Amino acid sequence: MRGNFLKAGLLSAAALFSSSAAPAEPMAETLRFAVMREGQQIGTNTIELRRNGSETTVQMMTQVQVKIAFVTVYRFEQTETERWVGGKLMALSALTNDNGTMHRVKATRTNDRLTIEADGKTTEVAGNTIPASLWNPLLLEKTVAFNPQDGTMMPIAVTDRGVDQLVVQGRAKRTRHYVINSTFPQDVWYDDARQLVKVELKVSDGSTIRYQPG
Repeated sequence: MRGNFLKAGLLSAAALFSSSAAPAEPMAETLRFAVMREGQQIGTNTIELRRNGSETTVQMMTQVQVKIAFVTVYRFEQTETERWVGGKLMALSALTNDNGTMHRVKATRTNDRLTIEADGKTTEVAGNTIPASLWNPLLLEKTVAFNPQDGTMMPIAVTDRGVDQLVVQGRAKRTRHYVINSTFPQDVWYDDARQLVKVELKVSDGSTIRYQPG
């Protein structure tokens, strides 16, 4: 999930088989968010995590469409896949359509370095660099990350706002509230399992965007 749309400056049990049997597919954890603008749904965000021992594969899809008087004035579509092993990013692939402008980003690991290919340009960064993906609470510990939309490096500053009680799908949930400042501020909430619960940000036209479970 990413809050960089509308030009805002706008998240296992292993089964044992005999040697003749194929290993089971790791169970998927799926987070689904409705993208809301001033109380109206304008899109969806889906995050699917598959964990298999020390390896985690994450697949994300975001679709946003803003209409005024039945005319689409803004469209954002993004698909992204990340592969992690032992807490290290091994590979990333992202395709973004930002209102007609296409971006393709790939990241691959070689030893302790990451190579990022973004829109035909290649850069090499430290191996502990991670994408600015809000599903991952490791982002809260970073001072810099790269944007999966276009591959650019982003400064990160995090403020811990303490414990909040949120109502999530009709049930009270204890969460921790952070503000992540980068190219623009985003308020994010994680539960006690450090799973993303909610995102909120202001966009350039003054409206509020929320990612809420749905």
